[in-house]
Amino acid sequence: MAGRTWWFGLVAAAALGLVGPSAAEETPEDAAEADGGAANVDAMFEYLVAEIASQRGDTEGAISVYERLARELKDPQIAKRAVETAIRARAFGPALESATLLLELDPESALAREIMAALLANDADVNKARDTLARILEKTANRGPIIMQLAHLLGKFPDKAAVLAATRDVTVRYPIVESHYAVGVAAILAGQMDLALAEADAALQMKPAWEPGAILKAQALRKSAPAEVIPFYQKFVAANPGAQDVRMQLGREFAAERRLAEARDQFREAEKLAQNDSQASYAIGLLSLQLEDYADAQVEFNKALKQGYREPTAIYLGLGQAAEGLQHFDEAIGWYQRVDQGDWVRAQLKIATLIARQQGLAAGREYLQRIEPRSSDDSIQIVQVEAQLLRDAKEWKQTYEMLSEAVAKYPDSYELLYDRAMAAERIDKIDVLEADLRKVIKMKPDYAHAYNALGYTLVEKTNRLVEAKDLIEKAYKLAPDDPFILDSLGWVNFRMGQVGEALKHLQSAYSAKPDPEIAAHLGEVLWSNGKHDEAQKIWRAALTENPNHETLLAVMQKHRP
Repeated sequence: MAGRTWWFGLVAAAALGLVGPSAAEETPEDAAEADGGAANVDAMFEYLVAEIASQRGDTEGAISVYERLARELKDPQIAKRAVETAIRARAFGPALESATLLLELDPESALAREIMAALLANDADVNKARDTLARILEKTANRGPIIMQLAHLLGKFPDKAAVLAATRDVTVRYPIVESHYAVGVAAILAGQMDLALAEADAALQMKPAWEPGAILKAQALRKSAPAEVIPFYQKFVAANPGAQDVRMQLGREFAAERRLAEARDQFREAEKLAQNDSQASYAIGLLSLQLEDYADAQVEFNKALKQGYREPTAIYLGLGQAAEGLQHFDEAIGWYQRVDQGDWVRAQLKIATLIARQQGLAAGREYLQRIEPRSSDDSIQIVQVEAQLLRDAKEWKQTYEMLSEAVAKYPDSYELLYDRAMAAERIDKIDVLEADLRKVIKMKPDYAHAYNALGYTLVEKTNRLVEAKDLIEKAYKLAPDDPFILDSLGWVNFRMGQVGEALKHLQSAYSAKPDPEIAAHLGEVLWSNGKHDEAQKIWRAALTENPNHETLLAVMQKHRP
C-alpha cells in the first residue's frame, strides 16, 4: 500500500469519474476483477467520508473508519492518519489505541512508540501503565511486536526495578519468545544480568536462530563478561551464516577492539546477505579508510550512495578522504565541495589544506579567510587549520604569534592553548608551554595528551625527570593503549637508565604504530643495548616511508658508522 498520496489520488480520480472503465468498454479481465475493484472503490469512499468527518470535528467517527480500514487493508499509513487525527483532537484514549494498531502494522514505527510511551507515562504511575498495557495486549491479536517494544513504552519511568516487575506482570500470560526478550531487556536496565542471561537463553532455546535473542544475550554479556561477547557472536554466526544483524553487531565489536580487518570481513558478509543495505557498505568504506585501502573505500562509499544512504554528505566526506589518500587532490576537492551541511566546516578546512598543498601557503590561508564561521567552534577550527598550514611550512614564530592572538580572543579554548603550547616548544618558550599545558590540565583533567606533552617536553628540555615520569604515567593511566604515550613512557625510562622497561614500552608503541619518532627512540634504545643491526634496520624502514623526518635523520646521523 503506497500510503496517503495513493489514497488521495484515487479519491480525486473517483470524484472526477476517472476510475474504472464504462460498462460498454468492460473486458472479460475487467469483469474478473470487478469484485476487487468495487471493494477498492468502497474503501476509497470510506476514507473520503472519514476525512470529511475529521474536518467537521467528528473525531470518533473518523478514527473508527480509519482503524477499520487500516485493519482490513493492513495499511500502516491509514493507522498513522488515525493517530494524527486523535492527537490533534487531544483524544488521548483513542490515540493510544490507534498508536497500538500502528505498532502492530509497522513494528519499526517511531511515531507509534513515542506516542504510546508518552501517553503511558502521562499518569506518572508505572502500575497504571502496566494495567493499560495488559488491557491492550488482551484485545490485540498480534502481540509480539508490542511486547518487543515494552522497554521503550515504559522507558519514561525512572524506577527500573518497577519497570521490570511491570514487564514480568504483563508478559507472564504470554509464553512467547518476545516475552523472554522484553523481560531480558528490562532486566539489563534494572542491572539484573543473571536474569537477563536466563531470559536470553530461554528465547534462544525456543528459537535457536533468533537474532534479537542473540543480540540480547550479547548485551547482557557486555555488562557481566565482556570478553565473552565476540566468541559468543562468532559461535552464533558459525551456526547461522545468514544472521545479517548479528554479523553487523560482530563487525561493530571487532571495530571497537581495533580489529579492523576482521570487522570489515563481517560487514562484507552482511553486505552479501542484504545487497541493498547501505549501512553495511558505508561501514566497509569507513573501515577501508582506516586500513588505508582507499580504492576499496571509494567502491563501498559509491555503493552506499547508490543504495540511498540516509546521510549523503557523510559519504561525500568519505569519498573526499579516499581520493585524498590516492593523491587525487582535484577529485577530493570536488567531493568536499559537495558537503553542504553537517561536516561542512571540516570539508572546507580539508579544501583549504589541499589548496595550500597544490598552490602554496598563501592560497590556502586566503581560502580559509573566506570561510564564514557559523559558531565560535567553527572559528577555533579555522584557526587550528591555519596554524597547521603554518607549521607545515615551518613558520614556527608566525604560528606562535597567530595562536597567541587566538588565545587572547578565546581564552577558554583548551584546544587553542594546547596548540599554542606546541608552537611555543618550537621557539624554545618552555615557560609558555608549561603554563599553557597546566591550564589545559586544570580545564580538562582527563586530557591525556596534555599530561603526555608536558612530561615529554620536561624529558627533552629539562632535568626534571621524576616530575616528567609522573606526568607521563598519569597520561598512561588515562590512555594505556595510546602509542605516543607508550613512546613517552619508554623514553623517560630510558633517560632514567631503566633500559628494560624502556624497551618493553617502545616495542609496544612501535608494534601499535610504526611512527618515525617512535622508530627513532626504539632504535636509540636498541643501539645503547648493543643491538646495532636491529636499530639500523628499524631506522632504515622508517626512513623509507618518512625520508625528511628531522628526529629520525638526527639520530641516524648521530650513530652513523
